[in-house]
Amino acid sequence: MKMGAVGKIMKCNKCRCNMRKIDRRDEMADLDEDATDGQIADYFAAEMSGDNGAWNLGIVEYLCSKCNLVVQVVNDQLPNYYPLIRAWHDKAVEGDCFTRFVFQNLSFIAHIKNKLFYDETSDRAAIQRLKKDNRIKQNYLAMVNQNQELSQAWIEIIEELRDKPLHNNSSDPDYPEINKWWNNIESHPNEEDQQPKGRVLSVDDWQNMVEFWYSVRNNLFHGGKNPNIKRDVFLVEGAFKTLRPLVDRELSL
Repeated sequence: MKMGAVGKIMKCNKCRCNMRKIDRRDEMADLDEDATDGQIADYFAAEMSGDNGAWNLGIVEYLCSKCNLVVQVVNDQLPNYYPLIRAWHDKAVEGDCFTRFVFQNLSFIAHIKNKLFYDETSDRAAIQRLKKDNRIKQNYLAMVNQNQELSQAWIEIIEELRDKPLHNNSSDPDYPEINKWWNNIESHPNEEDQQPKGRVLSVDDWQNMVEFWYSVRNNLFHGGKNPNIKRDVFLVEGAFKTLRPLVDRELSL
């Protein structure tokens, strides 16, 4: 199936259920049997250089789990989000800590949604997937262990949240609550979890480090962080300092 745009919600032609994106890749088109000598030369030059050029096909695959049906959507080229992700990351060195964190978070979310977990339709689903990604977890915790400044930033965050856990302002700013996603890597909150919430419990508590970044983001974007309140400034600055090394490394791969 060849279409002019990618990004729409795909529905199964048989059952009309929403289909899930399972792959996103570039391939080279097949060379026609009646291709001219010039076309053949151009094709092999593109293949050898690694630049598909005019021979490129952008392929997105969708799965209907109910019908076990796979559909391919083919375009001449898929959108390349890397320049925008990189631009937001570079912009995150300017301004106050609130401005820096906003741009850093934009780069972070765009990266995990468009490069890592492109099959997820919501930020929350991608965040939960990130909590379970062992490669990123191990690499980041190694950085925390080796980088004294990064480790110290987390120690200070842990100490701050120990006595005053992080609440969620996005649902009701007047009566913020601690959300149910702390201590959780699954796709649904665990209602029976009795561990302390709203806290990062240690310098290797990866799942709650990720939740801390996302909670600070939610509070900031929903008006729950005030640049005139010392604790809010500390939390936003801490989120920026601890998130940036992760994005730095991801964009260098």
